[in-house]
Amino acid sequence: MLSNSPFLTSPSTDQKQRLMEFISAAFIGVSTLIAIAFWTVVLHGTTLFILPIIGLDFSPTSSLLNIFIGLLAFSMGILTIFVFYMRRTKTPLTFLDINLPTRNDILYIFAGLISLFSILLIVGFTFQYFGVETTSHSVESIVSSTPELILLLVPVSILIIGPLEELLYRNIIQKSLYRSFSPFGSIFLSSVIFAAVHMPAYSGESLFQNPLPALNTLFIIFILSFIIGIVYHQTKNLVAAALLHGIYDSIIFSIFYINVLSYATPSLYLHFLS
Repeated sequence: MLSNSPFLTSPSTDQKQRLMEFISAAFIGVSTLIAIAFWTVVLHGTTLFILPIIGLDFSPTSSLLNIFIGLLAFSMGILTIFVFYMRRTKTPLTFLDINLPTRNDILYIFAGLISLFSILLIVGFTFQYFGVETTSHSVESIVSSTPELILLLVPVSILIIGPLEELLYRNIIQKSLYRSFSPFGSIFLSSVIFAAVHMPAYSGESLFQNPLPALNTLFIIFILSFIIGIVYHQTKNLVAAALLHGIYDSIIFSIFYINVLSYATPSLYLHFLS
């Protein structure tokens, strides 16, 4: 029976405990946004104060400077929440599922990539055919004028963005939800949180004027996150999820770069950057 599948079976917990677990997981996601915003403000202020002292002349609107500050704030924000969670809950480092990928893990990564890009193509063509509006990631406005920066984001996706986001949303949030929800429920809820916290990156200034394009895009981000969550659940390996996430984003950046160089319309690709 499908209802008896371990993937759909929840632990024996009451509704109140489940609600508290979800609120706790959502709080981690929201706290991460706040931490990233805090470090962004701190780093911007510090950078603009220090650079003239050491003789470097960077405009506050410099694309390279904004990318650097954004990546550093992103990293410090996630690590701040990660350290706080581990210390607050007294969770040992053995909780982290960090292992060298096995042959089975590599197969799941490959299958995950095929699934992700199949969805990207199907949804992209469907949205274009029906005229469904989406919105692009905020990073597009930064790199469009300086496409060379995209080449920097390719390795950064694999080495920083993928590992840190998966550390938080898969190894902390999704895995913690296993205590009260079925694997399916945990993957679903962690993907809801993952998509929700990406809203600032996709909403821009037009969110309150017309929220539909951002919501359409976040729906796809949810699906992409769900697939990564399945791969993490099946492999029990954070490295596999991080590689899948990082490789996916790096391919998206590479496609975007090729389109910029060929003067093609690149906007669709960064609409589905996770």
